Formats: sequence, structure tokens, C-alpha cells
Amino acid sequence: MKLTFLIPVKLESDDRVRNLITILSYLLSKFDAQIIVQESDFSPKFESYVYPFLIKKFGTVSDKLKYFYEEQTNLFFHKTKILNDLIQRSETEIVCNYDTDVLFPESSILTAYEMIDSKYSDVVYPYGCGAYQKSVQYSQDIFSSFINSNLSLSQLDQYSNLSSSTIGWCQFIRKENYINSFMMNENFYSWGPEDCELFYRLNVFENKVDRINDYVYHLEHSRSNDSWFSNPNWQDNFKLWEWIRKQDKKTLINYYKNQDYIKRRFANAGI
Repeated sequence: MKLTFLIPVKLESDDRVRNLITILSYLLSKFDAQIIVQESDFSPKFESYVYPFLIKKFGTVSDKLKYFYEEQTNLFFHKTKILNDLIQRSETEIVCNYDTDVLFPESSILTAYEMIDSKYSDVVYPYGCGAYQKSVQYSQDIFSSFINSNLSLSQLDQYSNLSSSTIGWCQFIRKENYINSFMMNENFYSWGPEDCELFYRLNVFENKVDRINDYVYHLEHSRSNDSWFSNPNWQDNFKLWEWIRKQDKKTLINYYKNQDYIKRRFANAGI
């Protein structure tokens, strides 16, 4: 597959560690794709908590998996910046933003990939908008049972409640289109409406954005300021989103071409 999963990580709790082990085990077992994990924190945890489990499960760590660590220098987890770092590290035609807490049926991932590879789509959200979230109460016992199985998602159904889904979690994107649509907006700090803004911008810039009406399995987890409304940057993030959603295509192109992160990363980016 000409595909790289881009996974930004901060392992601030035991359930985040469990969830990351789960999704990496699932992706490594099911797909012939590249995976890049970039951890950002005040000290690294991946090599102590995740690597040993993967070695125990697979006997070795696949060369499909690459890991990078960057010391966190701010009080917040800068997900948009890390995703842009990962875009630059990737070497495949198609990339996939992938949160640490979600799983998708194999058919959804393969179909999303094929839709872009065949030139039918530029962007694919591999789950429906509406009541398509299976919210999984993912305890240590359920984790132990699932991770030692064949990783069939149907095993999680009995622990799931149906909930709403919109436009976060995961996006498959043609890398060239992603760069030419100015990637993630690094002016969104920590958690906020960055996913809404990306969806809006991809459409404004006339990418062919599609969806697959299937379920997303969301492994529930505790939340810190980095992933909830208590984020101190929330108000500024929301104000930026409110401004962007009112701008036309020409104004947004001018805005993005003048962003420092674009000049630093891809000075020639843009549609």
C-alpha cells in the first residue's frame, strides 16, 4: 500500500497507553502500510511502555513502524504541528491522520485507500456522520482479551454504546492535495475545532471529499486539558475557527500563504 498512518501521541494516562498498543497491533496485523508515531511530552514513554509489548506480541518491531520523540516545550500538546511534522516525514502518496483511540473495520480502511488510489477521491472520512460511533468502555480486562485475540472488531460490540460522530479522528488524504491545501493549521493549539476547520478548508479548496458510512470504534479514555474544553487555548481556537469559516477561497489562500509554518515547511505550497 502507498499509505502512511500518521499518529501524534501523548501518553498521559494508562488508558492512552492501552489504546495506542491496541491500534498499533491492529494496524500492523491487518495492513501492509507504513506507520509513523511521533510522541511529544516532557519525557518519552513510548519506548518503555509500548515497544516491549509490541516485541512480546510480534517477536520484533516491524520496519513498517517508525517512532520519533520531540520534547514538549509548551504547556499544551500541539497536535496540528506534530501532524505537519509527520506529513514531512512521510514518503507515500497517501497519508492518514489517525488518532490514538479509534479502530475501523478492515473494509473501511481498504475502501478509503482504494478511493484515493484510484483517483476517485482526494479525501476520505472512513466513517459516517451521525450515529456511527461505537463508544467502547475499554477496560484493562477487555484490552487483555481483545489484544490476545484475532482482533476482530465484532468482539467489542457487546461493550459499546452507539453515539454520534462528525469529522474528527481520522482522514485519508492524498499527500499532494494535503500540502496544496496548506496542511493542518498550526495556529490551533492543543484541542479545539481544528478538525472542523480542516474539513471546511478541504472543501473550500475544491478537493473531492467523500465518506464511508460505516462505524468508528472509539476506545474511551480519560481526558486532560489537551483533549477537552478545559484547554486554556479553547477560546482563541474557537475565535480563529469562527473567522475562517466566514472567509472566501481567495481570502483563505492569502491568509495561508502568509503563515509562518507554511513558509518554513513548504514555501511553494498552495492550490
